[in-house]
Amino acid sequence: MSELIDIEQVAPDQRDAIAAFRAAGGKSFQDAESVAVARANYEKSCEANGLPRDEVKIIEDVELGEGDERFTIRVYDNRAERNADDPVIVFFHGGGWVIGSRETHDPVCRRLATLTNLPVVAVDYRLGPEHRFPAAHLDCKRTVEWIRDNATERVWNSQRVATIGDSAGGGLANVLAFEPSLLVDGTTVTAQVLLYPMLDMKNETPAYERIAEGFPLTADSLRWFGENFLASDADRTDPRVSPMLAVKAGDAAQPPAFILSLGLDPLGEEDLNYAHKLAMNGTYVELVHLPRHAHGLFTSAGKIASGEVMLERAAQFILQQA
Repeated sequence: MSELIDIEQVAPDQRDAIAAFRAAGGKSFQDAESVAVARANYEKSCEANGLPRDEVKIIEDVELGEGDERFTIRVYDNRAERNADDPVIVFFHGGGWVIGSRETHDPVCRRLATLTNLPVVAVDYRLGPEHRFPAAHLDCKRTVEWIRDNATERVWNSQRVATIGDSAGGGLANVLAFEPSLLVDGTTVTAQVLLYPMLDMKNETPAYERIAEGFPLTADSLRWFGENFLASDADRTDPRVSPMLAVKAGDAAQPPAFILSLGLDPLGEEDLNYAHKLAMNGTYVELVHLPRHAHGLFTSAGKIASGEVMLERAAQFILQQA
């Protein structure tokens, strides 16, 4: 195991948060006594550190599916006037497919709605270990189908969909944009925003060894997520879980992508590698790399200024592309 990264190497706007985490014992998600406790801790952390909750004209929860396949989506609509050509933003929350919810990322979705004045649909997909892969991915596809089926009534254009997510949600935002089994007839993804996404559950880059302690998300956190979400080891190579393995040289270009990578994140190197892969295949890519920041900017954007700034950049990208 490599040495603990000195706190002075952390960006000034995140340094206090990481120092407080270490002073409290440095326990990460996988160190909780149970998945339920890890979820509760994450909810509390997001509530304490997230953005203030912007006022949005319409917020509505809608249940989809039946029985054991039931899940909830949340619709945010801040439009003063509705236009049938308005794009739709579909948001996938992070948390390794095991923790997180529409509540942990509610401030982020509110801000997206107020920054863009476009409808935002957040997916509160089913989580592992209760609902293992591919439950979350199927819920996300079902949500896009619901967007298509309700486009006329809601006054939006399902041919102009922007996908966005952080961490595991960033991986979902990517595969919903290009993976054939997840594409929905009658919809077109015109932009994808991948915020420090999880893209490869099979291979570990050197960043896993480098970010092994001292941060809320470490290599062991990612391993724990996989153990609690994947139904079998073979799932690690499924293109829906590891798009890094699915994308080959010479593949068709994907929808325009905004990718944020972080230097103090075990996912940082795979995000840089994936941005390069997409660009070499002709995808329009806007890559922002923050070398001194760690995972979790957006759920702590109330305390970490860069999270708010990057959310504004993401909103701008959606408006330019969607």
